[in-house]
Amino acid sequence: MKGDSVIITASSEDIAQIQKLDKFSFAGSVLSIQACDPPSPQAKESGEKEPTVSQAAQEAKDRFRAILAARYDANLKLLNLSALALDAGLRQMGVFDGSTTTSKVFPAMMVVCDSLFKSPQEKRDAIVSVSLADNELADVSAVTTLAQTFPDLKNLDLSGNKFTDIKNLNAWRWKFRHLENLVLTGNPIESQPTLKDELLRRYPNLQIVNGVTLRSPEEIAAAKAIAEATQSPIPIAGPDFRDVSQVGENFIRQFLPLYDNDRSALLGTFYDSQSVYSLSLNLTSPRSHEHSVPIAPWTSYIKYSRNLTKLTHLGARMSRQHKGSQAIQQVWSALPPSRHPELESHADKYLIECHPIPGLTDPSGQSARGVDGLIITMHGEFEDQIETATEKSLRSFSRTFILGPGAPGGPPIRVVSDMLTLRAWAPLALPQISSISPETQSTNDPEQQKREAITMQLVEKTGMTPYYANLCLTETGWDIEQAFIAFTANKDKLPADAFMPGVAR
Repeated sequence: MKGDSVIITASSEDIAQIQKLDKFSFAGSVLSIQACDPPSPQAKESGEKEPTVSQAAQEAKDRFRAILAARYDANLKLLNLSALALDAGLRQMGVFDGSTTTSKVFPAMMVVCDSLFKSPQEKRDAIVSVSLADNELADVSAVTTLAQTFPDLKNLDLSGNKFTDIKNLNAWRWKFRHLENLVLTGNPIESQPTLKDELLRRYPNLQIVNGVTLRSPEEIAAAKAIAEATQSPIPIAGPDFRDVSQVGENFIRQFLPLYDNDRSALLGTFYDSQSVYSLSLNLTSPRSHEHSVPIAPWTSYIKYSRNLTKLTHLGARMSRQHKGSQAIQQVWSALPPSRHPELESHADKYLIECHPIPGLTDPSGQSARGVDGLIITMHGEFEDQIETATEKSLRSFSRTFILGPGAPGGPPIRVVSDMLTLRAWAPLALPQISSISPETQSTNDPEQQKREAITMQLVEKTGMTPYYANLCLTETGWDIEQAFIAFTANKDKLPADAFMPGVAR
């Protein structure tokens, strides 16, 4: 940081995304974002002028490229950055003449190195090992940008330096989550008795230190499983889907393809002037170490996010709650196109629950006590369909709908509330069926399912709500014929909210 400015290093493909936040309001101030390096290819295509690069700067970049090329072994996928102070090319450039330090040279080399690759995947495929041996490093502050440029390294050689304590590596404390092999020979830190234990805690996939295998891949997998089980001690039950007349099922089957292919038609089918929609980004959701895939930028979503832990002002909170199909349409048209897994063939990508919910506002105004509806919670994933993206933009989501009867002249079933939460992609937690309590299992009990079927039969014959149909059957010992006789005898005594909307008494 310098004064009111924050200077960050970003890959070329991220520059265009970050620049979209220019002129945004944040914490009461207007952001001003400027690119110090040449713009991304997307910016060039849009006609923006490329900053002028001096001849000296271009020559320096070309020399850096030549030095990096000479130090790269394609067969080993190794970038050898050892003994940089002795490199003839760098010495000819006057890099180590006393006026320039490693802390300035190394970031410049990383910027040039990053520009050589078209995508993060290409970089991961090309370089799996880096050597920083014999650079007289007392800590990693001068080379910390290595973690930003090559976050997925598997092998790292730091031998022949001057590390004396584990604290000298603190700048990389939460980096290199895929590191498997680390070399620290020839450093004073070797004599520390707790060194290996601390390294194993810091780097979850580390297997080998100084040529000695400390744990196998199987032991790492077992340790991760135990850690994740400890973090989630509550057994995960399977979804509980209690539908009414297949309203919830039909809604979900129509919602997913329409949201992906025709959002306007979706709004016209299920939303009206009173429907409420909100979007929230959860940028701190935990993810398994095994599934730390790159996170796609959130630029297209963040301006609409209504994360109440981040927004504290009432005005900001209310402005990001969108009421009515027209207001929702404006937001949906600004979000990227999406593609959800096909429900029939990829049901394992979703967890969907459905429950009846009483007391919704009666859109017809006939019942002061409200009407029955459904609350549906859906967890799953989708992929942003962005043409310029070089990799898949997978997102995980949770979406909660409240469905109720439509107003006169509107859709028969309407979305009362639609709350969408997005987070970085992670696979769904698998239900632990064996750990479910008997009380929870009762919802799948054959007798319970039989009673639900009888309830729906009485609903169809009488027009009563499921709640009142259930009461009637309970009083008559679940004999549907006796329940119908009791209903006929007491029909005129039942309150208005005992009947489904639009049913004549």
